[in-house]
Amino acid sequence: MKNRLIISITDVKGTRSYNVHKFVKRLIFILIVSALLLLLGSFSFITYLNNEIEIVKEEKETQLQILSEKEAKLLIKVKAKAEDIEELTTKLDDIHAMIGVSKDASVEEINKKTLETMNINNKKYSLNVIPNGKPIEKISVSSNFGYRINPITKKRQFHKGLDLPTPRRTPVYATANGVVEYVQSQDKGAYGRVIRLDHSYGFQTVFAHLRKTNVKVGDVIKKGQLLGLSGNSGRSSGPHLHYEVRYANKVLNPKNFIKWDLDNYDKIFKSERRVEWESLISQINEHHHQELQ
Repeated sequence: MKNRLIISITDVKGTRSYNVHKFVKRLIFILIVSALLLLLGSFSFITYLNNEIEIVKEEKETQLQILSEKEAKLLIKVKAKAEDIEELTTKLDDIHAMIGVSKDASVEEINKKTLETMNINNKKYSLNVIPNGKPIEKISVSSNFGYRINPITKKRQFHKGLDLPTPRRTPVYATANGVVEYVQSQDKGAYGRVIRLDHSYGFQTVFAHLRKTNVKVGDVIKKGQLLGLSGNSGRSSGPHLHYEVRYANKVLNPKNFIKWDLDNYDKIFKSERRVEWESLISQINEHHHQELQ
C-alpha cells in the first residue's frame, strides 16, 4: 500500500474508497506547476513585448518630432529665399525699366545729314544684319513688351519681349544674318526650348517656347533661315513664340523692329531711341563701303 494513494468519498449512500498510484499524483502536480509557470512566462513575455512596443513608439515619435522641426526650419529658409528672389526680381525689373523701356531724352535723334549718307544699298545691307521683319508669317500679339501681370505667377513682372500666339509647329525664321550663340534643345526652365542669335553691331534676338530647334551653337545664319518650330515648352500658358530684341545689354521693344522695313526705314530712328543710331549708321556706311571694294 506504500505506493498507493487511498481516496475516500462519503455520501448518503455510504463511504467508498479509491486507490491511486503516487506517480499519478506527481503527474498532476507537475502539470499544475507547468501550467502556472507557462502562464507566468506568457504574462512576462507579453509585458516585455508591450514595453518594447512602447519604446519603439516613443523613438518614432521623437524622430517624427525632430523631422517636423527640421521641415519647419527648412520651410522658413525656403520662404526667406523666395522673398529674397522676389526682391531681387523687383530690383532687376527696375533696372530693365531704366535700360530698356524709358526713353532717354539725352539721346538725340539721328540727323538728316547722316540719313542722307545712306543710299539704297546701305539700307538694304543694314536690314540684312540688324533684326527686322517677322519671325513668323502671321503676327498677332497676346502680351506686349514692358510691365504686365505674369499669366503663370499672377505677379507684376517685366516682360522682355513680345508673345506672338501661333499654332504649334509654326516655322520660326531668323530676322537678320547672325551666328547661333545659344541653343536649349530640351524642355527646361522658364523659356523651354530656346535659340539666341548674335547679330552685327551688338544686336541679339531670342526665340523661346519652341517645340523644335533646327540649329546648333556656332551655325552661321542668314536672314529668313528656318530656326525651328513654335510650341508651348517651358513656363507657358499656351502655344506662342516669345520674341526678344536686344542691343548692348538693353532690351528693346521688338514691335518697332517687326514694323521696320525699306518703305518706312527712317521711322525706327524715332520710335527706338535706345540705340545709338548716329554712330551705328556711320559704321554701317564704312563697313559696307569696305565690303564693296
